Amino acid sequence: MNIAQRQHRFEMKQVVQRAESALCPAEDRQGPPTILLVDDEDSLRGIAKEILRSCGYTVLEAKDGDTCLKIAQEYPGPIHLLVTDLFMPGMSGREVADRLVTLRERTKVLYMSGHSNEAILKHCGLYPGIVFVHKPFSPETLLRKVGESLRT
Repeated sequence: MNIAQRQHRFEMKQVVQRAESALCPAEDRQGPPTILLVDDEDSLRGIAKEILRSCGYTVLEAKDGDTCLKIAQEYPGPIHLLVTDLFMPGMSGREVADRLVTLRERTKVLYMSGHSNEAILKHCGLYPGIVFVHKPFSPETLLRKVGESLRT
């Protein structure tokens, strides 16, 4: 790990620690919620995974829709939340969510994208009530949206 990576990791830990008291879930008798994180960008997926794990979530990760669905079929426990990018090669996040929810009806969904609101509405047909987070996001924003998604 080079100096820049160590510095980034240190800064990320400081930001997450500030957000933890207000945004991390309280301990539950059933254990931490499990999140299935899907994004084709390795670096963003890695950062999001680090943020979520530092807050106590169990995080499963996939780089694409096919991998996500395979994980969902094989994972023995509940998957409480799918966090998925909307625009990915192959299967879109919307398609991933639609297929996953047929496998696991109780899984909630949080969409994310760096595209404009207009592009998102045009290509994905999102409607009111959908929980969404714009990329790039701060650790606080991601944790707030995850909490909101789990409560809906």
